[in-house]
Amino acid sequence: MKALLIAVLLAAAVTGAAGAQQRKPPDPDKSVEKPPDCAATMGALPKECAGEAYAVDGTTLAAVGLKPTLRLWGVQAAELRDRSSGRETVAGMRARAALEDMLEKASHKVKCRAARWDRECRLVAQCSVEAAASPVDLGGYLLASGLAWGFHLEEGLPWEPRAGQRYAGAEAEARQAGRGLWPAWLGEK
Repeated sequence: MKALLIAVLLAAAVTGAAGAQQRKPPDPDKSVEKPPDCAATMGALPKECAGEAYAVDGTTLAAVGLKPTLRLWGVQAAELRDRSSGRETVAGMRARAALEDMLEKASHKVKCRAARWDRECRLVAQCSVEAAASPVDLGGYLLASGLAWGFHLEEGLPWEPRAGQRYAGAEAEARQAGRGLWPAWLGEK
């Protein structure tokens, strides 16, 4: 009986070892989705771009004559549509309306400096418009209005190393003053 038990255990150990040798470890490249190669499909990252743009949502611009959509650098606004119901949200509509109003003041003419591609091959850029007598940074405007919050501000911009600090300051000031959507975001009435 003892010999039979030892034989069974040895057979199981040999079968397990053989099975372990045949199994391959998972391929880490297949378990994580790779980001698209935007440069291969969209071309090289442009340094600057200018043209007519319209607000798609609170952080995205579609530009006439420019193939990729533009994502404003350093800001995140409320989603335009609720993911579960598909209905437009009040916060998302307010952010889009504010962005569209600022674009309208400048006849929709924007100038952008490209920072990078995002995972959806949108051009992440710092964009401005000529409103009144001086340029208005659209991301900074949304933050100061309380319609967006800072997003990936640690990345920085080569042409403005302190842009993240400037944006964070604008967000903090809007939050403290209760501008825009901050009262609702903070649960105040």
